Amino acid sequence: MVPGRLSVILKLATPRRYFDRNYMRSIAAEIYGGAFRRNPELIARHAQAMFGASSLGYLLQLLAITGWTSLPWLASLRQPTLVLMGRDDPLVPPVNGRILARLIPNARLQMIDDGHLFMVTQPVETARTIEAFLNEQCAATGRCR
Repeated sequence: MVPGRLSVILKLATPRRYFDRNYMRSIAAEIYGGAFRRNPELIARHAQAMFGASSLGYLLQLLAITGWTSLPWLASLRQPTLVLMGRDDPLVPPVNGRILARLIPNARLQMIDDGHLFMVTQPVETARTIEAFLNEQCAATGRCR
């Protein structure tokens, strides 16, 4: 993956945002982008809802993102794939979605006008996008559930 900005990554290198709500409020717009940049109330609600991970769990999460890649296997995916990306995602830049969509056969990239947590900030719109994709695949293949 193409990493986000170093200043953002460094803020993720510590679990402080899980334990210090004021710190979360101060960095949320920078690390999540999108609606978090425009809506302080959203930041406050998110900070209030955050619960800390265990130290071991957090360490394992950091190790997972530093030492694994799916790139060698993407070409083996055969099912139609919808890749969703936030246009203003400081953590996972949109170029990553373009890479995925290019390497996965039969993939479609859908950019969401939001940040990293677009599923949280735009749940209805995101669900509609996914449902439309699934309905299109159902109609195209006749395999519907």
